[in-house]
Order: sequence, then structure tokens, then C-alpha cells
Amino acid sequence: DHGAADLGIVGKDILWETPGSHYELVDLRFGGCRLVLAVPNASALDGPRTWPPLIRVATKYPRTASAWFEARGQAVEIVRLHGSVELAPQVGLVDGIVDLTATGRTLRENGLRVTAVLGNSTARLIANQASLKTRTASVQSVVSKLREASNHAAP
Repeated sequence: DHGAADLGIVGKDILWETPGSHYELVDLRFGGCRLVLAVPNASALDGPRTWPPLIRVATKYPRTASAWFEARGQAVEIVRLHGSVELAPQVGLVDGIVDLTATGRTLRENGLRVTAVLGNSTARLIANQASLKTRTASVQSVVSKLREASNHAAP
């Protein structure tokens, strides 16, 4: 994002959270995971009909979570946490969490269940704006090779 590299590989979840001066060039189709809203197994919160007027959610994705709830007309208080986000509902800090999951194992181990999927994330090739303009041929060469490779990868 600071122009220090011509190209980079990041998860789509990072792009949702930190829009910047880069271009998303290729979905590399690996590293798949979901950004989910998860609540304790015993929670009555099953969806918008059961949410309180103000839902409290812990996440390291505050921008994405806020936008998702706002799009549904739901007031949300975001508690920004990094690491072990799944512990926040256990100590009564929040109603639920917004976090990444690939298999759901960590959620299950912490007594949580998914109630909504905010989005699906995979690894993406990005380029900074300057490199795309000044090193077009080099960037396009890499893009072509990675597109070809990702098209042959298993979905």
C-alpha cells in the first residue's frame, strides 16, 4: 500500500479491510476461508430477527463488519480485538464475533456456531498503481502466468 513492492499476495479479507492505492489483478484460488458471524452455541441469536437493537461484536475486521451490519440496517458496536477473538463471547464481552474460518474447527472448539457468512476470501495478486503504469509489460507477464496457473488449479 506504500508502493514499496511492485506486486504482492494478500487475502481478499485484507483488501476488504484496507482499501488502498493498489489494483487487484488475479484471484489465485488458494487459501480459501470465510468471514463469518459466529455466536455461542447457547445463544438465541440466529439472524436479524433475533438480534438485539444494538449487537456487540468482537473482530479484527471493524470496517468490513460495520459495513455489513449497516447494509442490513442493524446497529452494531464493534469491539476491536486481535488474536483469540473467539474468547470474547465466553467472557461476556460481546454477543458474537466476526472472524475468518476455513474449517470451523476453532469456532466449534470454543462453543461457537456460524450464523452468517459475510464473504469468502482467497489469496489475490495485487499491484501498486505506480508499478502498473511504469512496469506494465513486466506486471502483465506475471499476471498472465499466474492466471494460467490459477486456471489449472483445483477450484
